Amino acid sequence: MNKLFFISIVLGLASGFFACQDGFNNYSTNPNDRLTFSRDTVAFDTILSTVNTPFQVFMVYNPQSKPLLISSVYLENGEKSPFRINVDGRVGSTFSDVEIRGNDSIYVLVNARPSENASNQPVHLIDRVVFITNGVRQEVILEASSQDAVMWKGYTLFSDSILANDKPFVIYDSLVIGEGVTMTVKEGTIFYMHSNAEIIVRGRLKMEGTLEKPILIRGDRFDYMLDIPYDLIPGQWGGIRFESSSYENELDYVYIRNGKFGMDFGLSDVSQSKIKMKNVVMTNFKGLLINALNCKMEADNCEFSNAKNALLNLTGGQYRFTHCTIANAYVSSLETGWGNSNNETVFLSDSYFDEETQKDLPYPVTAYFYNTLIWGSKNLTTSKINLEKSETDLISLHFQNCLIPNEEGDKNSADIVASATQCLFNVDPKFKAIEDGKRFYDFRLDSISPARNKADPEIAKQIPLDIDGKDRFLDEGPDIGGYEFVPKPPNPNS
Repeated sequence: MNKLFFISIVLGLASGFFACQDGFNNYSTNPNDRLTFSRDTVAFDTILSTVNTPFQVFMVYNPQSKPLLISSVYLENGEKSPFRINVDGRVGSTFSDVEIRGNDSIYVLVNARPSENASNQPVHLIDRVVFITNGVRQEVILEASSQDAVMWKGYTLFSDSILANDKPFVIYDSLVIGEGVTMTVKEGTIFYMHSNAEIIVRGRLKMEGTLEKPILIRGDRFDYMLDIPYDLIPGQWGGIRFESSSYENELDYVYIRNGKFGMDFGLSDVSQSKIKMKNVVMTNFKGLLINALNCKMEADNCEFSNAKNALLNLTGGQYRFTHCTIANAYVSSLETGWGNSNNETVFLSDSYFDEETQKDLPYPVTAYFYNTLIWGSKNLTTSKINLEKSETDLISLHFQNCLIPNEEGDKNSADIVASATQCLFNVDPKFKAIEDGKRFYDFRLDSISPARNKADPEIAKQIPLDIDGKDRFLDEGPDIGGYEFVPKPPNPNS
């Protein structure tokens, strides 16, 4: 809950409490003098069994000039209710003789902590806050959908494990995949990550999502900061760390969002595959999205978007990105204040400062981008491709049929142009929707996008379907990026 909002509630409760001590008399006894409410229903999104939810608030108004005495306020299901209420500063399930001045109001706070459902399916919960005033019953409905979950706190896997999608997993502190251990995650599995929680991979992570049932990794908060869902706010949990001992990781149809960082890859042996990603969408991170040191990485049909720092921060290693959308529209909000992105979209370096030796160590880096879209929505200065080369220049770069930023006169401009074949430079890709105020971003292509039909068809044949499962060969040619624009068929009735 927003701090200022919370303070205002506390002050409101305090003022209401003291007002109640101020000699009420002459209560209205007219049954037609009714209460009014700021909400007729308090609805929670999916909530997790045994986990306290944040509070929601509604207000009770007395629109009459005379004070009203509410003879009783209670939860219809009493102590058995999964909901708890705070009425004018008092906590419980039943209250008597609650007073409201004329033309005044009180706050009611609601939260929930449902017990386990003994079911893999969500269970609908309902109760009512009942108000009896001068013999008249009024009520506010409380609703939620409760889901049982598997709670793991500082959990380590010491043997190969297969995680089914029967229930979501809630991760506190960390989930560690031990060295030499493979964790296989089946399609449709959901991970809700608590504040600062991380997935730490010392062994192997294999995620087998599908188009119809992708795997989801996100924060565990379902409420709002002001009018923005927490699911759209970055920094809700830690991130995923692949340590130096981890190799042969495979992710397919995985959606990962709103952490402090995305994936961090420790120093690795470039002769072994570190990770292969297909149909992975990573978005909305407070720091670096992908940070890798001397890794061998392949990414097909992926979206990497929206981070305060670089989307790709690659030092040494071998990298290949095919039909990917790498786009940054990360912006600040006056209310939330998490800051604009002020870093390049892609950063490549061929040396690394080693803390032990206190020296820059050389790490050759090779990066191939095929049919890939790289862009930042604000300006080229803060959304460009940056090459940090050592004196020996160990960077090998190649762009084939890509849309890329390239600031004219920049120190890297000549190298980028020389590395590019059949590419579009500094051309707005015309994404479908960038709505900063609503925190809504759709990096699919608009109908007028210059990236349409500009991908290399021979490369596209290797990945004929886009992230959404759309055929890349239904119009004049495949599009650059992870998403194919498919025109709507004409309406036969028009």
